[in-house]
Amino acid sequence: MKAAERRALRQRAKKLGVQAEFIDATGEPREASPDTLHAMIELLASDEPHPMLPAAIVCWDGKPKVVSLSNVSMTRAKATLIPSDSPERNIRRVAIKSRGDSAATLHIPQLPLGYYELHVEMNGIRHRSFLVCAPVKAFSQHGTRSWGIFAPMYAIRSEQNWGAGNLSDWQRLCECVAATRGPRPSNVVAATLPLMGAFLDDWKCEPSPYSPATRLFWNEFYLDVTRVLEFTASRSAQRLVNSAAFQRDTADLQESNVVDYQRGMALRRRVLEQLSTEFFRKRSTRRHAFESFLKQRPELERYAMFRAACDKRKTSWRSWPERLRNGQIRSGDYDLTALRYHLFAQWLVQEQMDAVLASCREHGVKFYLDLPLGVNPDGYDIWANPSLFVSGASVGAPPDAFFTKGQDWGFQPLHPRHNRDEGYRYVIDYLRFQMRHTGLLRLDHVMGLHRLWWIPRGASAADGAYVRYNAEELYAILCLESHRHQTMLVGENLGTVPPEVNRSMKRHGLRQMYVAQYEEQPNAKQPLCEPPPGCVASVNTHDMPMWAAHWTGLDIADRRQLGLLTAKEASEEANRRAELRKVVERFLRREKLLTGNADAQKVLAALLKFLARSKAELVLVNLEDLWLETEPQNTPGTSTERVNWKRKARCSIDELRLRNDVTQLLRFVAKR
Repeated sequence: MKAAERRALRQRAKKLGVQAEFIDATGEPREASPDTLHAMIELLASDEPHPMLPAAIVCWDGKPKVVSLSNVSMTRAKATLIPSDSPERNIRRVAIKSRGDSAATLHIPQLPLGYYELHVEMNGIRHRSFLVCAPVKAFSQHGTRSWGIFAPMYAIRSEQNWGAGNLSDWQRLCECVAATRGPRPSNVVAATLPLMGAFLDDWKCEPSPYSPATRLFWNEFYLDVTRVLEFTASRSAQRLVNSAAFQRDTADLQESNVVDYQRGMALRRRVLEQLSTEFFRKRSTRRHAFESFLKQRPELERYAMFRAACDKRKTSWRSWPERLRNGQIRSGDYDLTALRYHLFAQWLVQEQMDAVLASCREHGVKFYLDLPLGVNPDGYDIWANPSLFVSGASVGAPPDAFFTKGQDWGFQPLHPRHNRDEGYRYVIDYLRFQMRHTGLLRLDHVMGLHRLWWIPRGASAADGAYVRYNAEELYAILCLESHRHQTMLVGENLGTVPPEVNRSMKRHGLRQMYVAQYEEQPNAKQPLCEPPPGCVASVNTHDMPMWAAHWTGLDIADRRQLGLLTAKEASEEANRRAELRKVVERFLRREKLLTGNADAQKVLAALLKFLARSKAELVLVNLEDLWLETEPQNTPGTSTERVNWKRKARCSIDELRLRNDVTQLLRFVAKR
């Protein structure tokens, strides 16, 4: 390709938000190939004329703003603002001032915080823009120092559950952890992985919480069926659960060290379907509450129809007939009993979730949820909103030292322009769903607010390019919704992080993450820098080796076995880790945080002391690290090679209460 053609290609790609160049994980500049740029242009190009006004506008703190307009005929131009989320719908006139040569400025007045529709009418044609007035910073409780635990809900062991942790177990765990603080007032946080709707069926079972079927509804797998009010009144359901065959199945699931989602979901569904059939067979005092729930969530019926159609066809919607693929589901496309089951199950999960949140408030515990970056391509969200996703690409990451071939995470990216044109309706919906139920929300891969690595269909993960999003608009929505729901925001800013990401997070009050295992450096004077004020500090994350495996180097052997490291690379990494252990140990001794030998237990205690004394706003403890678990919950870059998202915790809730080594460490961190 000639130099002039390459320049023209890069310029066209840039106009569409594609980065032709980027800096990789090693700090080296990299350039997208012409084939990749052509593919991106095809995915993003539009035949629509250049709009007269922006598709979206942000007014920070509701302050007045001047917006430039182009191709304006001043003789027939008028502009109005309509609140889109207020019952009053008061219409405001907006001044337009000519600048000559068919250009003008729109003068937006000071406005209350919220969302608005901006309409500019010219020559009988109405142009529309989405306008958000948002606080510059997200909701915060300044000066509040908190501590808490992280545990995957599915991994909780108890004698009561059916082989996987549920919402009742989570409530008991929160109460147990809150009790460790003693009489001293303290802010406690309980963090877990996403709990969103998932495919756990015979035709498709996807246990990863980061590949949900939807970001708008719950996963009924986490229901405690025995606490459902209808169960306590149903003799037939109780007979089913108490039958010898059912008891054998639940015993098998309890004894296993891994969660069997498909088998466990089948057991739950047998009972819930029985309860659903009885519930809809006759009127009851609870029907009013159910019907009120449906009225508050009108979109739930469409989700239930989709899931019921999946149950009947037992295939991905992408292989359905055209009418169904296009969202036209009719009553004959699903079984009524399946539709009712999905409606009934969502109502029950919401009830138990509300009970958990009430208990958390009573015990001073904040529920900390995680928002996944994407959704499963076979899921509801893409089927219901096909224009908002890009079907010809997937999201991933470019090559780095750990993943030398790059990563393809398999889900479709949101279309930047189409979501703007829709006023970010879908984004607002899934943020509201999460924020209604959490005091802290962690944004997976927060860099995605700025850019995502798109991989064209059929290309390798290395042959992608970064596509930019309008970060200012997304931050505005986040800040506004966080204030409305009093939810603090945490951004997962680990990995390759462009400088503008951390700057934007600081400007908008999103907490950064500090992860000790990630921060270790072979620097004798300062192997661990101090956690920055206001951050969320932890030893590791769910995507990293457990502390004991990291300290002893077991994760290196595991990566060697997986083929992620050559023998030479494994040897070099082992030598580097040995040097890290030395400098970290010396540092902790200098800081008078470590005495005696430097085994994994004592060094972990010293690290937690280091984090607890820091200016971090929240110190989060991985519960399994406290008993020196070595097996991770997830090994990135693997699927069937490792048991990801299934491993149960070694200790049950009752055993946790009896372990002095665990409770002592929790009590120490609680004193911060």
